[in-house]
Amino acid sequence: MRTHTRAAFAAATALALALTTACGTDDADTAGDTAAENDTTATVTFDDGWAKATDTEMSGVFGTIRNPGDTDLHLTGVDGELGGSTELHETVAGGSGMMMQEREDGFVIPAGGELVLEPGGNHIMLMDLDEPITTGQEITLTLEFDGAEQDVTVFARDFQGGEEEYVGGEHGGMNHDG
Repeated sequence: MRTHTRAAFAAATALALALTTACGTDDADTAGDTAAENDTTATVTFDDGWAKATDTEMSGVFGTIRNPGDTDLHLTGVDGELGGSTELHETVAGGSGMMMQEREDGFVIPAGGELVLEPGGNHIMLMDLDEPITTGQEITLTLEFDGAEQDVTVFARDFQGGEEEYVGGEHGGMNHDG
C-alpha cells in the first residue's frame, strides 16, 4: 500500500509541476509575444562585409548594408569588440582632393534601399585598436539604429589601396591606407 501511495504522490507532484511549468510557459510566451510586438530591432543584411587586415591602430569596414523593410532606417553608430573607437565616415571634397571624415549624423538607409561602404568612399572606421586585425579574423560589430541594434559579422582580408586622408577629430590630417 505504501508503494502505491508514493507512486500516486510522485505522479501528482509531476502533474502539478507540469501544469506549473506549462502555465509559466504560457505567461512567458505571452510576454514574448508582447515583446515581439514592441520589438524595435532593425533587420538589415550586411552583404560582402569585410574589414581590412592591418597591424596599425586603424582599419576600415566595408560592404553593403541592405534595408529590406518598408521604412527608412537611420544608422547612427557602430560599436565593435576590438577596443578603441568606431565611427561612421564619409567622403568629402577637401583642399587636396577627396578626404574622409566622421559623419556625425550617421546615414539613412532608405526602405528597400542600401548603403554601400567601400574603400575611398563611405565606410566604418575602427580606430585606436588594441591589437592587429589578421586575415581571416572574424569581427562582430553592433550596428546602432534609432532605438535598435543589430549584430553583424565580417571577416578580415588583405587589401592594398586606399591611401585616404582623414580630417577632423583626433585623426585630422592623417594619411591612412584605408
